[in-house]
Amino acid sequence: MARVELRGVTKAYGPVAAVRDVHLEARDGEFLTILGPSGCGKTTTLRIIAGLLDPDAGEVLLDGRPVHHLPAHRRETAMVFQSYALFPHMTVAENVGFGLRMRRVPSAERRARVAEALEMVELGGLGGRYPRALSGGQQQRVAVARAVVTRPKVLLFDEPLSNLDAKLRERLRLELRALQQRLRITTVYVTHDQAEALVLSDRIAVMDRGRVVEIGAPQDVYRRPRARITAEFLGIANLLEATVAGARGDRYVADTPVGRLEMACAERLASGDAVTLSFRPEDIRIGAGGVNCLRGAVQQAAYLGATTDYVVRVNDALLRVQQPGEPAYRIGDTVSLVLPEAPAVIRER
Repeated sequence: MARVELRGVTKAYGPVAAVRDVHLEARDGEFLTILGPSGCGKTTTLRIIAGLLDPDAGEVLLDGRPVHHLPAHRRETAMVFQSYALFPHMTVAENVGFGLRMRRVPSAERRARVAEALEMVELGGLGGRYPRALSGGQQQRVAVARAVVTRPKVLLFDEPLSNLDAKLRERLRLELRALQQRLRITTVYVTHDQAEALVLSDRIAVMDRGRVVEIGAPQDVYRRPRARITAEFLGIANLLEATVAGARGDRYVADTPVGRLEMACAERLASGDAVTLSFRPEDIRIGAGGVNCLRGAVQQAAYLGATTDYVVRVNDALLRVQQPGEPAYRIGDTVSLVLPEAPAVIRER
């Protein structure tokens, strides 16, 4: 196991800063996901960790030892690329063993470690095939086996499942998580897929415009985002601009576009504070009763299988609401909505 740390890492391409003063740590044996939209700097950050790019400023440390001056092959990291990057003229076994051959590992040991790695990714017996004879999912497993066979301290993934269909992605993400937990290898994973980040990660680092804006456990960044970009990008969120109108203990009253709401908040707020309230669609209940009960008109209703997704207009705001089961309301119906009393409170506007 190993600890990876970035201290003040910056990388620019001409006048454009792809990564700006990034401070980030992947702990021993942790699965850390860097999540963000295209162009946010997440892949650049990963390639700097791997040694494929040099930072313009800052340090990369492995177990407290600076490695940003070392070439990629001396960093004890291994990377799985989005494109798999398998050699088409080599067999599966030759692809997996290529790194060992470059390290001059004796042939008998090399064969044993290749066989072990292929069994690990459930491809035992396929060592003699060529990549063209494998499915996309199998090729991805070969790429993983090629990475772990060298026994790196840190495993790096650059959107490795993005080329696969939805069903296969769902299955392989579970397999990747199980493999990482079995090996207890420190892993840094880059993706723009929110579901992948939530399923795979011990912690998620959200990036935006070259900076890490928030980092935390999946349930924390989803339920209690501290940055607006986190609430917007990680799943679906109803965001209401609000002004605190009064307080009593840990309970507050806030004026919003949908009306005055009561809310509980662990942070101290003062009258006049401008905040953003974040409500997840599954936390809004359709039905009368309780505080924060509002009336609105259904604008859209989309059946998603397990749930129905509604868009409801309340005053001048549109709220997304998800309820289990088939559609119970039609466009134009008037419904009562009950908003939760403990929304995520985001201080930045």
